[in-house]
Amino acid sequence: MKNLQTISDRIEEIIKFAKENDNEISLFIVQDIIKNKKTGVDEDLLNRALHQLQEQGVKILPLDMDEGYKADMDEPDKFVPSDVNITQVPTSISNIMDRLENKEFDLTPAFQRHGGLWNEVKQSQLIESLMLKIPLPAFYFDASKEDEWIVIDGLQRLTTFQNYLVGNKQEDGSSKKSCFKGMQYLTDFNGKTFDELPRQYIRRIKESSIVAYTVTQGTPDEVVFNIFQRINTGGIQLNDQEIRQALYSGRGTDLLKELAERKEFQEATQFAVKSERMLDREYVLRFLSFTELDYKKEYKGNIDNFLIKGLKKANNFNESDVERVTEQFIRVMNVCKDVFGKYAFRKYNKDFRRGPINKAIFEIWAICFSELDYEQLEKIKESKEKFVAEFGEILAGTEFATALKAGDQYSLIKRVDTCRKFVKEFLCLKD
Repeated sequence: MKNLQTISDRIEEIIKFAKENDNEISLFIVQDIIKNKKTGVDEDLLNRALHQLQEQGVKILPLDMDEGYKADMDEPDKFVPSDVNITQVPTSISNIMDRLENKEFDLTPAFQRHGGLWNEVKQSQLIESLMLKIPLPAFYFDASKEDEWIVIDGLQRLTTFQNYLVGNKQEDGSSKKSCFKGMQYLTDFNGKTFDELPRQYIRRIKESSIVAYTVTQGTPDEVVFNIFQRINTGGIQLNDQEIRQALYSGRGTDLLKELAERKEFQEATQFAVKSERMLDREYVLRFLSFTELDYKKEYKGNIDNFLIKGLKKANNFNESDVERVTEQFIRVMNVCKDVFGKYAFRKYNKDFRRGPINKAIFEIWAICFSELDYEQLEKIKESKEKFVAEFGEILAGTEFATALKAGDQYSLIKRVDTCRKFVKEFLCLKD
């Protein structure tokens, strides 16, 4: 058994680095420095090294323990202020109504889940605020498409204007406006519609000025996405996948929905990836992105930017691309279900106690199994007990477990390459 003296130079290297960083260092860096050497270090020696570092005042920062992994935010993408092109647009409720009537706002399906969150009383009181000359909060729009603005902030207010001021189309082609309910001060108008208000109040509503900011054409995609994340902070805050769904709707978002609803995906994940908040579509997008993009070049440690690239590529798919990707997705989901069963896309220990669905493991098998042909996948299925047991040994390794939890480019490549090597050795393949 080796003693700490044999790795003293590495321990000193870690201490020196930590002192330059407020005596803190991540567990990932410690393990990488100590273990990534040809001489080899066993788990016992690693644990003793960690103990010695802590005794010398070095704080070892634990890694994130949830089922996903964080983007590498230590080196965020450059955010150049000159790239941010936001313009204040003077407008009125009348102009907003005109755009609504002509369907020039993209009230995208990504938001339809939220459509009823404001009840009749809250919506009515918003219109009452206009009649009382109370200013409304600012609206934010992505105006990169002149004829169809995307709502960044203000969706529920726009939905209210649609319901009460413009009206919704009926089957006979007519437009029906909702009746006001629960007004606090102008109670005489409860039960009335916008068209039934006295002319003075109709004019006051239409002439009300509002503050609107537009993100104009030419602003880079990652900047628009970041603006969306920062500004969309209301009571109906969207998550990252919902934002992607709104900003980049098209053939790709339709494909995400179709694949997420397939029984092969739902059975492979044991129905554990829910459709609420579009988590299921995010998993499908991860599959498409990691199998369709060159992740070693395109992934820079920011998963949001990477998934945006993947979705934009999917939006440009032709019919044969959709067919090919769908077949590949179904094949991989079926193999994962057949080989791993209830342990598919999960960490498990030697006693086969399983954890939650893990995004990193999902990506690994998306990549590795997509690279194999039918015969190779069948060979794995024929020896699935052996395959599952041997992968369990990989999961038990500290080095792999560390790489599984980190979101930087190095860790991603390391965990995928580890499993790719395992698969090749299992199938006796040559490089």
